[in-house]
Amino acid sequence: MRTRSKLILAGLGATLLMAFAINTAAARTFSVDNQTFRGTFNNLRFEASGLNDTCRVTLEGSLHARTIEKTPGSLVGYITRVITGQCSLATTVLTSTLPWHISYEGFSGRLPEITLIILRAANTKFRIIECLSEATFRFRISRDPRTRHLILLEVPRQNAPIIEGGILCPSEGNFESVGRGQIYLQGSNTRVSLTLI
Repeated sequence: MRTRSKLILAGLGATLLMAFAINTAAARTFSVDNQTFRGTFNNLRFEASGLNDTCRVTLEGSLHARTIEKTPGSLVGYITRVITGQCSLATTVLTSTLPWHISYEGFSGRLPEITLIILRAANTKFRIIECLSEATFRFRISRDPRTRHLILLEVPRQNAPIIEGGILCPSEGNFESVGRGQIYLQGSNTRVSLTLI
């Protein structure tokens, strides 16, 4: 009788473990509550040729759909508008290159309670004085597992090759966010929610 009870308990435990694994494995998609967004940075720092400039930057855009497959490299949306202000030097973001394609790169945290989404926007260009740089912006978006809100936006320090400019321009510059930015639904101060489905 004891052996039979142990076998039944072991079978129940294995069944529960498999059900949990299947449920987690089936969650291959993220879902957002709105397709438009606005990301703001009080301080985005650009550096090239010994010149350091810090600007206020706002990025606006949209996602292709309300669901995002967890497939690294997949295109998920566009950045359609970039607004810069309060730059201490003559840094400009070349908006003629818009829209910038956004691709999904990955996440961190333990499923199903992810804490970070990583996205990137390729072929972005900015100019400091006469030095033109082409770069890929990588964004790290923090997620509150309790509320499911995307709450903080960060651009880690990244290299940016200089593709054009005078003799004083180096071969590459870099950029990063100083502090963290915020992410909202476009046209409001409402947070974007992201869930795993």
